[in-house]
Amino acid sequence: MIGIVHPGQMGAAVAKNLVDRGLQVGWASAGRGPDTRGRAAAAGLIDCETVARLADECDIVLSICPPHAAVETAQLLRGYTGLYADLNAVSPTTATHIGEHVDRFVDGGIIGPPPHTDGTTRLYLAGDEAHTIAALFDGTPLRAQVLGPQPGDASALKMMYAAWTKGTAAMLLAIRTAARSFGVEDALVEEWEISQPTLPARSEQAAQSALANGWRWAFELEEIGHTFAEADLPAGFGAAAAEIFGRVGRGGDDLDTAITRLMGD
Repeated sequence: MIGIVHPGQMGAAVAKNLVDRGLQVGWASAGRGPDTRGRAAAAGLIDCETVARLADECDIVLSICPPHAAVETAQLLRGYTGLYADLNAVSPTTATHIGEHVDRFVDGGIIGPPPHTDGTTRLYLAGDEAHTIAALFDGTPLRAQVLGPQPGDASALKMMYAAWTKGTAAMLLAIRTAARSFGVEDALVEEWEISQPTLPARSEQAAQSALANGWRWAFELEEIGHTFAEADLPAGFGAAAAEIFGRVGRGGDDLDTAITRLMGD
């Protein structure tokens, strides 16, 4: 049996890919809320109740959780002798640290939305046993690709991809907020419409995404900053974007809400 910790929207979709292949997938319900329980039931997962029992009954465990919980999740499985794959958005150094808690480790990074449709989502993997994890998803909507034997490589790729997608979203929100504070937002948007016509809509989308998911992205952006630092580059890009998402907070769905929170009004 394959274990999944924990079936959020992404984790449940990944697990459903495996169930649809005819594989048994377990999860641990202890401490989980009704939304998680509902997703697990809809995906056809087997309830092992506790993480300890999940580890005992599963030959492979996939960790898909908010990135701030990735290390803690690995610590719960300290000494696990099966194959542990961390598929979370963390820096290469954090991925290596996670691998120190288990005997057999594969580093992974997911790019794209929950994999319900073929071709939308990629799973990048690195480690000596990465091909074992990749083979689980043969013929599923989730496309798995092995980068090589070095853990951390998949996390590095994920960090650099997210640095652009999430980092530019934070930058657009900061620009709109600063422009409003100086009283030139309308003029800026008019100029964008002439010379950068995609930016007005992208800034609106950035606000919607930040309000829905920024609370999860803040730690990820901090990890992106650490990744830049590992490459001897300034960490400030990630740290600033993390602060933007942290200040935006959670709830709401429009640009004005995001800007108001960023301005502290």
